[in-house]
Amino acid sequence: MRYDAVNRPFTEGDYDRALTTAFGARLAQKVRAEYPPAAFPSPALAWATVVTDRMWARGTHAQHTVLGRHVPVYAYEFADRDAPMYLPLPGRFDFGAYHAGDTPYLFEDAEVRKRFTPAQLRLSDTMTGYWAAFARTGAPDGPGLPAWKAYLPASHSPHTQSLAPDRIGPVDYARGHNLRFWHRLS
Repeated sequence: MRYDAVNRPFTEGDYDRALTTAFGARLAQKVRAEYPPAAFPSPALAWATVVTDRMWARGTHAQHTVLGRHVPVYAYEFADRDAPMYLPLPGRFDFGAYHAGDTPYLFEDAEVRKRFTPAQLRLSDTMTGYWAAFARTGAPDGPGLPAWKAYLPASHSPHTQSLAPDRIGPVDYARGHNLRFWHRLS
């Protein structure tokens, strides 16, 4: 399957082919039932969610769980779906809260920050405050910053901090990324 992101949108047919290529015909049907394209703004976002949940979120959750048994872990999820794109990527794909989208929030690229909304600027200030507090003390808590609890794998609901312009606080990461489904599918 060849996909040309520059010249045409990712269609429902592309979604089905991607699922079959990634999971085989039998499992592709189960994944499609769990992630029906009609539940998303586009088939491309359905596919991006499948890949994020299966490949990224599952591994990140496992990593936090293992490390959290031995050392304090402060898990977070960058959740600004409207983060400005700063990478030279072609095509018309909605990347949402993409991997490395948090970089200009932390390293304050002046050209990218010109495109930030006031809420994104506040999120950037909060994130740099968290990182500076962590560097000073080993914990992201600091004066004027929203509380951020450590990730405790033994607890009923391990804490993951969501970092979004409109909401900073705990989320149920496992539920939000459908990890129970992926564990059953494995």
